[in-house]
Amino acid sequence: MHLSPDETVLWQHGPLKVNATIAMTWALMFVLAAGSKLITRKLSTGLNRSPWQNLLEIVVTGIEGQIEAVGLSQPNKYIGFLGTLFLFIAIASLCTIIPGYEPPTGSLSTTAALALLCFCCRAVLRN
Repeated sequence: MHLSPDETVLWQHGPLKVNATIAMTWALMFVLAAGSKLITRKLSTGLNRSPWQNLLEIVVTGIEGQIEAVGLSQPNKYIGFLGTLFLFIAIASLCTIIPGYEPPTGSLSTTAALALLCFCCRAVLRN
């Protein structure tokens, strides 16, 4: 029975292992970084915006609305961390339609790491 992408070892050299969770996490981070670079390279403040900029503004406005809806008064203070967390989890889940893709969020180690980040950043963002 296949429970986690941690079980799939893609490369091993001695004690060092690269499993599917690590590979898919790095691939997803690369896609998110490259996508954000491509979308934000020609931002416009006027009425002539690209469809990608419109999509980005819809996503950011939606995340800000959700932050305000849960009771946090200053969404701009939290948008960087919570927006990144949302996009990582959402894109990881959406990419499951790609054959052979193992979502890193299916691993307990990724889930625990994200929970630890939330716990630590809560203390930092409150100040």
